[in-house]
Amino acid sequence: MRLRQEDVDQVLCVGDIADGHGDLTRTCGLLQEHEVTCVAGNHERWVLGETMRSLPFAHSVAEDALSRTFLASLPPTVRIETRAGTAMLCHGVGEDDMAILRRDTRGYGLQALPIREHQLDEELSFMLCGHTHERMVRALPGITVINAGTLHREFDAGFAVVDFEGCEVHWFAVNEEGVTPTDVEPLPLPRPIC
Repeated sequence: MRLRQEDVDQVLCVGDIADGHGDLTRTCGLLQEHEVTCVAGNHERWVLGETMRSLPFAHSVAEDALSRTFLASLPPTVRIETRAGTAMLCHGVGEDDMAILRRDTRGYGLQALPIREHQLDEELSFMLCGHTHERMVRALPGITVINAGTLHREFDAGFAVVDFEGCEVHWFAVNEEGVTPTDVEPLPLPRPIC
């Protein structure tokens, strides 16, 4: 496994475990077996509520007690301590699993997101999120946001290894040939709040 080669301290998952190609039971088992820190995304909410099941490759947990129990146990957010400060793991923005934050979200679009409380939280330095399927590192006033992208095969599949001590984000592509390192970019600290 590539993450063993990278000697990571912790593996994190920002949700949307359910739905899509693959075996949900096996996926949940692997996440538990490897003690991956996970939060719930909108797809977990949907599969547990039996909504949006007309989606392509939608899963069901009706007959799968193990997956249902695992997915139901996932919180919307988790805080973890890093060498550079506290990070919040979430799916969208904080507890809003449908909030969309992109590199180009500005002005009223940014103001409409539930991010202000996290920017003002003096104990929080980083937000690790997903939902958009787009990789991103973005320093905002009060918080730096990292989105590792997605493992979904119909998008630009990949993941990130965040080096909080060295202040770098290492990007990896995932495809049929395997895992390939693609890029390294600086991990900026949050910008000051004006």
